[in-house]
Amino acid sequence: MFQHKAVLAVFFCSVIGLIIGLHLFNPSAFGETGAFLKTAGFAVAESSDAPSKTTKDSPAHHETTVHPAPPVEITNTSVTGATLTAAGKPALQRDWTFSDKAPQGDDASWRKPENLKIAGLVFYGRRINVSILQCYLKRNLVSNGGMLDEVIFLARTQNEEDLDWLDQLVASEPLYIRQDVSTYGGEYASSYDLIEDDVMYIKIDDDIVFFEDSTVSTLVHTLLTHPEYYLVTANIINQPSLSWVHQQLGAVRPYLPELLPQQSEVEMFADGQRRDLESDLREANQSSRVDWRASHLPTWSGPGDFSALDFESQQIPHRWLPLPIDANDASSYFKALERTPVMEASYDAFGPTLYHWTIAAQQHYSFLQHLENNEVWRYKFHIWDYYTRRLGIQFIAIMGHDINAAKPIEQDDEGYFSEKMPLRTKRHAVVDGRALAAHYSFGPQREGMETTDVLERYRSFAEENICMAEQPR
Repeated sequence: MFQHKAVLAVFFCSVIGLIIGLHLFNPSAFGETGAFLKTAGFAVAESSDAPSKTTKDSPAHHETTVHPAPPVEITNTSVTGATLTAAGKPALQRDWTFSDKAPQGDDASWRKPENLKIAGLVFYGRRINVSILQCYLKRNLVSNGGMLDEVIFLARTQNEEDLDWLDQLVASEPLYIRQDVSTYGGEYASSYDLIEDDVMYIKIDDDIVFFEDSTVSTLVHTLLTHPEYYLVTANIINQPSLSWVHQQLGAVRPYLPELLPQQSEVEMFADGQRRDLESDLREANQSSRVDWRASHLPTWSGPGDFSALDFESQQIPHRWLPLPIDANDASSYFKALERTPVMEASYDAFGPTLYHWTIAAQQHYSFLQHLENNEVWRYKFHIWDYYTRRLGIQFIAIMGHDINAAKPIEQDDEGYFSEKMPLRTKRHAVVDGRALAAHYSFGPQREGMETTDVLERYRSFAEENICMAEQPR
């Protein structure tokens, strides 16, 4: 009798557990928790067809099995004052992310501390870049649900058109500030003259062309909870040593430059010559917007001995195309990758990535492919400690009192902050691999990168998903 009762008890418990399980994995029945998971970029699964991924990336290091969401269906944003993007589409929902990190919304540790002022510090020089970046900055203001109390644009240019555009931008937003600094001799020390001790600064280069909603909050959280770190940098696409890391993680895909012209892509450059890139792009009709989606690209074709490392395109702008991969040949992917420029990347701040724009182009096209496929988790890790090695400071979080204590700052602020100050203070510079951002180009890469359509692909993504309709263009 006892055995029969035990069997019945187990049976009823199993049935109840099954009902609860089905309820939990029904998005409509899941309520706020379902929305909570979806906010993090996870699909609340109704079937087990999709491959699962187990991660330990959350701040609490909880192990969770999740299903990467399918390509994003854009839903109405909760950003105050705007629901449509510049392309007339609903913006991405608040706190959108494609990471494997736990979402922020109901986690008190991720909320902005009330007694902490956080300021963006943008090294401004080129409106063609900042016209993309400012969409992300606007979205991350406290007035729009973000963490930035203000954004300071350091005017590091003498170009009057760029400065006039900056003035219009600053006039459009009360939380934007223009600050003039010395650019004599290319020095950067004056950029830090008005730093306040009790402010956390998010220092951003003007050619950052993508970052997630979770990027700023991740940097803020990590720096606050780890005062032993001197600074925390984002996980940057197109940064010399991190290019090698991303290649080792398997995130970089095999791409090569297109060798045959596509007339439909170059009509805005009808004479085939490189004129003033910015003017040409601004004159392009709205209907000529470049499609940022990698899935719409044809596969690459060309000679078997083609080498792209020092490639110079005769087609401006030109595309990069994915190499064909034989799904039945396990070695096909690696053979294709070995033909591409990224194989020259090294774990060195002054490595080949810094000087070869072709490595940068391949990285950007790879990233856009993963962005479309909702797979940017491929780039992510937790903390990468650089100790006293040099690392890029294109997107960092650092406390004002640490900047002021470091004065006088040397002309090479990157080497000073990432190498000398960590050595002096015994506090390291680290990368938080969950804080993802994309950096368009370095000086030595710029001329080659401007022959590609990479910048316009990032612009198209931002206009479709990030930029609020009322923002200046």
